[in-house]
Formats: sequence, C-alpha cells, structure tokens
Amino acid sequence: MDLRRSYKLDAADVEHVRCDIFQAGYDFAGGGNYGSKDHPWLKEQGDYNLKYLISAALLDGQVGPDQLVAPRIQAPDAQAMVARVEVRPDDLLTARFPRELCARITVRTKDGRTLVKEHIGYEGGLDQPMSWDRVVEKFHWLSERFADENLRSKLIGTVQQLDVQPISALMDLLAQVRPTAAYPRTRAGM
Repeated sequence: MDLRRSYKLDAADVEHVRCDIFQAGYDFAGGGNYGSKDHPWLKEQGDYNLKYLISAALLDGQVGPDQLVAPRIQAPDAQAMVARVEVRPDDLLTARFPRELCARITVRTKDGRTLVKEHIGYEGGLDQPMSWDRVVEKFHWLSERFADENLRSKLIGTVQQLDVQPISALMDLLAQVRPTAAYPRTRAGM
C-alpha cells in the first residue's frame, strides 16, 4: 500500500509483483509448506494468503473486512491480479527473523518501471505500537456499520477508563452492537 500511495499506482498499470519474505512467512502465507496460494476462493483461503492480500491492497487501496468476503476474493480482477503476484522466501530476510518481520515488494509496471519497498514490522506490532488516535481511527473504520457514533463514543470512553470501571459497563455496551451491518460505511479504509 505504501508503493501504491507513493507512486499513485493503479492496479491496471501493474505487470508483476514479487514479494520476498522470511521462510516462515512464505511457508505459512506464501505458498510454502502449507500449500499453494494460487487460487483463493473463500475467506479462509484469502486472509492468510500474501498473493491475495497484496492483490487486494493494489486493487482496493485497503485490506479489511470488505476484501475478505468470497465475492471480492472471487472477482475476476482479484483472481487476475493474484496470477501476477509471486511470493518467494529470501535467505537474508529469513536470517533477520524472528527479530524482524521483513518483506520486500518489487512491482514491475507495464511502462517499465521497477518499484521496490522493503518493509520491516507492521503497524500495531511490538516494535511499532499504534497510537491511541490510530487505534480509535481503526475502531471507527471497523465498527461503524455495526454501532452508531454515540455507541462507539461510549465504547471508546469506557475502554479509556477500563481500569476504574467494572467490566460489566463495557459488556453492557458491547451487547448493543449490531450483529449485522445496520449503518452505512462512511470512512475510507486504513
């Protein structure tokens, strides 16, 4: 997503993507010991599949709940993009694991550019904790279809005071969250 934003990259301009990653990441999510990642079709095949997650990021500019539903995973543009993504284990990145969770993304565009980004860790990880403001932003993004603004504000306030409030206060608010989407999505992805 960093490359997409930095270069205003459109998925239609992408010829090929290579993701180099540490061996354990490749085995789990890249097509190694746990099987091919070439043809995801269901949520359970998409959510731990680097080929699909990279494809969704390029196509949609975000990876969230909307990208992890079968119709999105099965969409022709997603399936076509997955076919243009290659994931490989890298010895140098493997040597840095588990101290660092690293990946290198190389995008080759149809106009001949080669764009490279090495990424270490992830937002929300131990070495890159999210700020409170970023946590709140993500909470709103993920929950706005299931809880109105007032309920979300109460939930945030209760969590901020969790050390001085009974857990039942939080549970009472959580019981008001809708089990299915009831409100429109208004926030862009993260």
